[in-house]
Amino acid sequence: MMLAVAALPSAAHAWSLKEAAEPYSGTTITLACEAYAPCLAYQKLIPEFEKETGITVKVEAGDIAQIQQQILTDALTGTQIYDLVQINPFSTGAWGAQKFAVPMKTFLDDEKLRDPSFSLDDVVPALVEQMTYNGELIGMPYSFLPPFGIYRKDIAADPKEQAAFKEKYGYETPFNGDLVIDVPTWKEWTDAAEFFGRKKGETLAGVELDHDVYGTAAAFKRHLTVVYDYERMLLGMGGEMVSADKKVGFNTKEAKEALDTMLAWRKFSPPSYKEYTWDDEYSGFCSGTLFSVPSWADSTAFFEDPKECPEVAGKIGYFLHPGTHKTVSEGHAFVIPSKSDKQQAAFLLAQWLASKDVQTRCEAFGCATFRTDVLAMPDWDDNGAVLIFRKMLDEDALYPRPALPEWIQLQQIIMEGLSAAGADQMEPDEALADIQEKAEEVVNP
Repeated sequence: MMLAVAALPSAAHAWSLKEAAEPYSGTTITLACEAYAPCLAYQKLIPEFEKETGITVKVEAGDIAQIQQQILTDALTGTQIYDLVQINPFSTGAWGAQKFAVPMKTFLDDEKLRDPSFSLDDVVPALVEQMTYNGELIGMPYSFLPPFGIYRKDIAADPKEQAAFKEKYGYETPFNGDLVIDVPTWKEWTDAAEFFGRKKGETLAGVELDHDVYGTAAAFKRHLTVVYDYERMLLGMGGEMVSADKKVGFNTKEAKEALDTMLAWRKFSPPSYKEYTWDDEYSGFCSGTLFSVPSWADSTAFFEDPKECPEVAGKIGYFLHPGTHKTVSEGHAFVIPSKSDKQQAAFLLAQWLASKDVQTRCEAFGCATFRTDVLAMPDWDDNGAVLIFRKMLDEDALYPRPALPEWIQLQQIIMEGLSAAGADQMEPDEALADIQEKAEEVVNP
């Protein structure tokens, strides 16, 4: 995809952040982001930026859904509250179509603002595409969070468990205790979810349990989690929710297979699955009550921290989604609201956070780097999440979700239908037909 971004400017003298920021020293900018990795990681480093530039950064962090609602309200009403905001890919089309975001070309073409060492060529290509609307880049990279699966490799490695699995299912499970595994089919993941779930008092990997362990988690609350978890299954089965040419895909055999699989997982999930979100997936795996779970890089940063999750740190295996291995190139972006009167200062912060130096340092404590040069560093050769990212890039497994303005409405429709199916308020076929009909009305009125 061709992007409206100029080539690196030639500079008569060395560019410096301090010099570029001089006109904006004394300015205060307000940043809105999710109170999670990488926002928490960035907050540890922002004082360095403030000291170097004289620009004060006020951070407002909260729940991602709340943040998205706040910043869109700000943009819709024309109220200038935020100068730099985190958006998820579902919002790219709306921010681009409504001209809520300043095109990055405005800043990247400015020799005084552009750091010549920064290049979009160093950013995951699919992520750049996903930050683009109608060929125009509207954001700077914030994070790279494509979803994948994780499991308890310490439990799966137990020889008796391995033998018992083969005896029951007739094949050797791919959940074999390795750091990175290949799970060819969704049925194999489902079989593992059934097999490795145990009741309190039963034995798992040679240990008598003092709590129930569930094989996986099916999250069916009316929350964005259900959309993301369904999408990962649908992509892995060769389907697509809505294509770039606005073909709605909920009336396909892949869509039905994905929902049937997700519904089947309820038998191997905690009984509170109707109220489950990604927070519950996180807390359940962290506490050791889930054997496997759909996951993200911002979660695994905490899972691998012995202080945060002592039950599972160092015991986690990683795998791409079964089937096609396709996974959405999820990654949030920084956008600069068009109503902000501190745009240049905001850009300097976004550009600084995207630098190789900052990304290298903060990757060690959870910033979910989007830079291919940082992901390739040998420092991360034993990091399961980074190894999975490398595999995604090597296999061309990343799927850039089309930047459709209609996603804001579509999310609600999909959430309602899937949650209703999960709660047995609608039959699966009925729920998919309802989603298909309502989505068609939005996308192709």
